[in-house]
Amino acid sequence: MIVKRARKDRSELRKRVLEQAIKAFFSQGIRNVHMDDIAASLSISKRTLYELFQDKKQLLLEVMCLQRNEMHAYMEEIASKAENALEVIFAFYKKKSSELCEMNPAFFRDLKKYPEVVEFLRQEQRNSDAEALEHFQLGVRQGIFREDINFDIISKVMSVQLDVLVYSDLADNYPLAEIYSEITILHMRGITTEKGARMVDCFLQTVRSKNMN
Repeated sequence: MIVKRARKDRSELRKRVLEQAIKAFFSQGIRNVHMDDIAASLSISKRTLYELFQDKKQLLLEVMCLQRNEMHAYMEEIASKAENALEVIFAFYKKKSSELCEMNPAFFRDLKKYPEVVEFLRQEQRNSDAEALEHFQLGVRQGIFREDINFDIISKVMSVQLDVLVYSDLADNYPLAEIYSEITILHMRGITTEKGARMVDCFLQTVRSKNMN
């Protein structure tokens, strides 16, 4: 019983550390966040933190893994309730835009120093390509996406957005959410039918109206 309780406490503490690290890395950038800072913010010792995570790189990797898992679970729930394929994209767009609005551009610049983490994110994107392809094919059957598009190419091209944010200077000159919005809207307009384009325009009008209020 004592062993089980200890394991539960350790698991709960790891989760608290990851949740705190997500907030810190996203809002301040990776470089500006130190293990001491995270330990102090949770009122735990640095030794305890290093017993949970070997180093900052491992912590960052597990943070990204947690974030990916949460996004995947969210999108699965949305997809199970959506009436059409475009609704799923809209939901992802809104959640990602909200996340990027709160993110410090330094986060992506700092990722350059963690190639293992960047490769993990790339691999996760590659793993998502098959699901994305099925999603696009559903949209074609629903008359929302054009049937003359090679969606295998499209999904792979969209996956390089990470490289744009990490290795270009766009984020130095434009807000992350604006970069993401422009790329995504261009993407959606290019692959939708007239029916789909009307849905995109309606969605954008709703988003702009909310932003003005």
